Amino acid sequence: MFFGRLFDYGAGVDASGADAYRNDGVGTAVALVNAVTACGADASDEGLREILLAFKYAAAELSAPEASTLRRWARDLRPVFEAEDVTAAVALLNGLLAAVPMQPHISDHGLGPHMHYAVSGAALPDRLRAHTAMGLATLVCEYGVDRLGVCALDDCDRVYADLNRGRRRRYCSRACLNRGGVAAFRARRRTPGP
Repeated sequence: MFFGRLFDYGAGVDASGADAYRNDGVGTAVALVNAVTACGADASDEGLREILLAFKYAAAELSAPEASTLRRWARDLRPVFEAEDVTAAVALLNGLLAAVPMQPHISDHGLGPHMHYAVSGAALPDRLRAHTAMGLATLVCEYGVDRLGVCALDDCDRVYADLNRGRRRRYCSRACLNRGGVAAFRARRRTPGP
């Protein structure tokens, strides 16, 4: 399986070790989109830098222009999570893939052989753009567009990627799942029985 371990691609994301480096395109996309486009998120330069460090991107410094590029990219990625069907998702992803300079190649810098998608020596924003675009494209091709979505809780606009076997995910996190369950329970209790 391309993505190895299954991560919670909504709230907290486990991004440690070599497996995470290989699998972080989807997780990085989710974290970036949520940081930039979700209500109340932290899209500051430092907030974006923390995301990069969590996903093992070499980001000792993140310049203001680089942070601006990442914010634009996050806004470009969000429609993929909102796509109504596979045709729309594929069109969006093909546009994103065409917008990023890529040169897929195998690299090994202490983590074992793994794929890099950006041109060798590319700047940080181009590396991230290539990796997130390829991660989402691969997920859609291997698992389907129904694995991407926006939280079903009415007052939450965070995105998620579902890599669980059951394809049942509708919420961005366990917290929203629990809040949704409590709200449904209370609604059932208010409804008079037959």
